[in-house]
Amino acid sequence: MRFFHITPLLRHKIISLLSLTILLIVQAKLIYNTYELKNKQYRLDEKSVIDQQYKIAIRNDKLFPGGGVIIDSLVLQRMGTLEELYYTSPKQFDRYRRLTCQKLFTLLRQTSTMDSLFATIKQEQHLPNDLSYLLTLNALSVTFDGMSYVTLYQRNDAEHFESTIPDIPQGIVIDGTLPNVNNENLTTSLTISTATARTYQITFSLYVDHKYRQGQVFKQMVPTLMLSLSSIIFVLLIYYFTYRNWLRQKKLAEMKSDFLNSITHEFNTPLTAILVANKSLQNKTIAADGKNIASLTAVIQRQTDRLQALINQALDITSMSKENLEKTEYDLNKLLQEIIDDYTLKTSAQVAILFKPSKLPASVSLNYFLVTTMLYNIFDNAIKYNDADIKEIKVKTMTKGPHIVISIRDNGIGMSRKMTTHIFEKFYRGKENQRAGGLGLGLFYVRQSLEAHGWTLNLDSKEGEGSEFCIFIPYTTNQA
Repeated sequence: MRFFHITPLLRHKIISLLSLTILLIVQAKLIYNTYELKNKQYRLDEKSVIDQQYKIAIRNDKLFPGGGVIIDSLVLQRMGTLEELYYTSPKQFDRYRRLTCQKLFTLLRQTSTMDSLFATIKQEQHLPNDLSYLLTLNALSVTFDGMSYVTLYQRNDAEHFESTIPDIPQGIVIDGTLPNVNNENLTTSLTISTATARTYQITFSLYVDHKYRQGQVFKQMVPTLMLSLSSIIFVLLIYYFTYRNWLRQKKLAEMKSDFLNSITHEFNTPLTAILVANKSLQNKTIAADGKNIASLTAVIQRQTDRLQALINQALDITSMSKENLEKTEYDLNKLLQEIIDDYTLKTSAQVAILFKPSKLPASVSLNYFLVTTMLYNIFDNAIKYNDADIKEIKVKTMTKGPHIVISIRDNGIGMSRKMTTHIFEKFYRGKENQRAGGLGLGLFYVRQSLEAHGWTLNLDSKEGEGSEFCIFIPYTTNQA
């Protein structure tokens, strides 16, 4: 479906939904960026204090106080063997370096004093108790000539070590219980080396974070989240009131258009009858017969009266009610015959309207204008939605219990069950019947007229077989 074929109401909904979606995406992006920024800046002061105190504690040392002595005693002691195997037997060198690293890591983990050091730092600097840490050894290499380094261990190279030595992407875990380590909680990262022959280079990192870091970050973001939520609610309220006012204005515009269209629709019917009758009077052959002149002038008089009534009552047609409806007593059969005679004047030879009145005369209290308009609308539909060569409309009156019934049956295309449940709604026209002109107002006014009179209607219709409208008029014998 092309965009310009979408109804204005649906287009408004689509534009509103897209705008709201864009707003939500922008808000989500801003919240995410705010979270990332606060996450990176979270407890920078604490991290700075810990970094400073940790570096002071391990000055001239490695990993933790006393760690340098353990590394020196093991690595420097084996430096000669490592050098000899490196130059003579690469395979034996690889096996020996793994054994050396495994023993070193085990000793470092067994002798670590990091727990006590970290507890001291927290106590002396009055840091929160929920802080946790993780100490990792990231790389270890040796130099035999003081210039080039030979790797003994690097990250993700612990597949040959015992499972008791935990390895994570950042390196070998020496001490600590911090479960998640990343760049945001990296506090210290050091690489220590000596540019002399037969020494080593070591890289290690300290990660420090709160146990519930994400919760703490979100807590800091509460003002931002509340402001964002408030702005979304505010925009939604604006959309709601704008949309409601737009619907109200649209309804008023439709009512105005409906009124003008209905007036045009109702004025054309008597005007057409008057024009046809006038044209007939101008025909010398027809005018030569005095009976024709009397009949045609009677039609003109009735339709003129109808126009006058239309002018007087059209403004009140949308407020029909039993309380304010002006009624007059009419002989129903005689009235129907007049309405059919007037309507027949504007039909073609392919339309046949047959009237079969009941034998019992009936006087009914009704509003002439509304009833005439109602029946004309039913006749119009019977002709518009009809593919027969001769379009037949059969009208008859009868009595059923306490009612007089006006039956109007046609041989048109009929309606589906779904259509019969909606056909009396304003502007409704079934998709299969939109080939005919009109605004879908005719049967809407039929319903209004019936309700104003306190009458009821039964519609029986089958696709391909035509429709029958039965109007039930309450009746008692004293009305005759």
